[in-house]
Amino acid sequence: GPFIQTLSGRRVNPLDAAPEDIDPGDIARALSNLCRFGGHSKAFYSVAQHSAIVCDLLEQRGGATPDELMAALLHDAAEAYLGDLPHPLKHRSELGAAFRAAEKRLEAVIAERFALPEAADKIKPLDRALLATERRTFSEVTWHWPELDGAEELDLDIEPWNAARALREFTDRYERIDALRRG
Repeated sequence: GPFIQTLSGRRVNPLDAAPEDIDPGDIARALSNLCRFGGHSKAFYSVAQHSAIVCDLLEQRGGATPDELMAALLHDAAEAYLGDLPHPLKHRSELGAAFRAAEKRLEAVIAERFALPEAADKIKPLDRALLATERRTFSEVTWHWPELDGAEELDLDIEPWNAARALREFTDRYERIDALRRG
């Protein structure tokens, strides 16, 4: 099969993963090394930092459970194993349809591994608002992105973290929320 080796040494088939294949340290490391926008960014801005900010935004809004905060932190965890496709390819191409099917299967495995609740209704609006903010910060706004229709930019200045800080920040949040979930 199409196995990858993770930093922890695991042999993982992202197209047919099992919950025991998924490791939070592997996720943190991979996401801290992955740049948003497929690398088409004015500065290195990691998926780990994006995920940490989504988690922070949900926490700042109040009323989120520790399980929902973990779901927010891990909302892009499948990218640690599959990478990602730029949004237009992912949502408007045949390649994207196949990729989304694989991603959906892997997301279900990740949700099982971490006992994550369905929290898209709380996470997705924050994710889209942050995307609009990230676009302003890390890209050139030269044409209309349909995926941002209805999304309001956040009053947020984003200073990009290097990979080492992104790893540390993501891991710190994971450990804090995990401790809250364990009670």
